[in-house]
Amino acid sequence: MLDEELKHGIRNQSPRAYEILIDEYSKLLWVVASGVLKGIGSQEDMEDCVAESFAYLWEHPEKYDEKRGSIKTYSCLITKSKAIDKVRKINRTKTLTYDDELNIETDDIGELLINKEIINEVYEFAQNLKQLDREAFILRYFYQLKPREIAAKLNITVKEVSNKLYYSKKSLLTHVRK
Repeated sequence: MLDEELKHGIRNQSPRAYEILIDEYSKLLWVVASGVLKGIGSQEDMEDCVAESFAYLWEHPEKYDEKRGSIKTYSCLITKSKAIDKVRKINRTKTLTYDDELNIETDDIGELLINKEIINEVYEFAQNLKQLDREAFILRYFYQLKPREIAAKLNITVKEVSNKLYYSKKSLLTHVRK
């Protein structure tokens, strides 16, 4: 019954229907957003995804097709999509702070500078990869996520992640040898 009321309310952009939608599904959508953004995004990023999902539903009620699934399912898909977009945005704009990210234990400043230079070169190389390849490469080698975690975040198969990483490493070796 609730689903039917929500369908009708969303089609008519009823503020009451959106209140019910938010009350019923905000916790679920929070779980969906946090699952995608775990370890990458902040709590604020997760909140933004949930809020953007509800706003999207309000602004585009015509895009909901009840034949393809329930409002609950559709809301989860919107949130997952918003969270993936947020991950991509974070990856594009995030700059590594080397002192925080690197756990290099050395008293030799020269060695530390060489390590930072190498990391800079690898990061510059990664920026020239195709977007999905770059994201997989950075998540694996800079954030040290496992291939299955990367696959979940990028919404691709583990095999695709492995292939992307293999060809990226092969390309990096060719780049280094030049």
